[in-house]
Amino acid sequence: MKIYTRKGDTGRTGLLGGERVRKHDVRVEAYGAVDELNAALGVAIAAGMEEMSDADRLRTVQGDLLTVGAHLAAAEPEKAARKGTIPELPGDRIGELEAWIDELEESLPALDAFLLPGGTPAGAQLHVARTICRRAERRISRLLPAQADLADMILPYMNRLSDLLFVLARATNRTSGAGDVEWRPVRRS
Repeated sequence: MKIYTRKGDTGRTGLLGGERVRKHDVRVEAYGAVDELNAALGVAIAAGMEEMSDADRLRTVQGDLLTVGAHLAAAEPEKAARKGTIPELPGDRIGELEAWIDELEESLPALDAFLLPGGTPAGAQLHVARTICRRAERRISRLLPAQADLADMILPYMNRLSDLLFVLARATNRTSGAGDVEWRPVRRS
C-alpha cells in the first residue's frame, strides 16, 4: 500500500466513513491538534521520560488520543462506535487522570506564582504538550453545537489531560532536580 493517494491535493480530506471535507474544516483542525499533541508526548518520552515510571502511563494516554482522534475524524461517530469501528474511551479514564494528578501533587510544593515553562528537556516538552492540549480542547469545543456528546467524555478528558500535563511537567522537573522557575514580575512602587 502506498502512503500517498493524491486525494488531498485539492485541499480536501476524507473522514472515517468516506465523507470528504476541506482540510481546514473545524473537525480536521480538532483531530489535527490531537495528533500534534500525541506527537509532542512522544517527544517528551524520548526526551528523558523513558527512564521514569510515567512513560508507560503516557503511552496509555497516547492510545487514548488515537481513540479521541478517531471519534473526531468519524463522519458519524455514534454510528461508528455502535458498529465497533472505533473504540470508546474507558469510562473510568478521567478518574484515572485525576488520581494520577493527585498522586503527583503530593510530592510538589504548593503554587503561589505563575511558572515559566522549561526545566529539563522532558519537562519543557510536557509544557509544550500542555499548550497543544489546550488548543485541541478549544478546537473540540467548537464542535459541541453539532456534536453535543463530546461534552460527555472527550472534552472533560482533554481538560483533565491538560491539567495532568502541567503537574507532570512540574513533577518531572522536580525529580530531575530542576524544579520550578517562578515568574515574579517586578512591581512598580
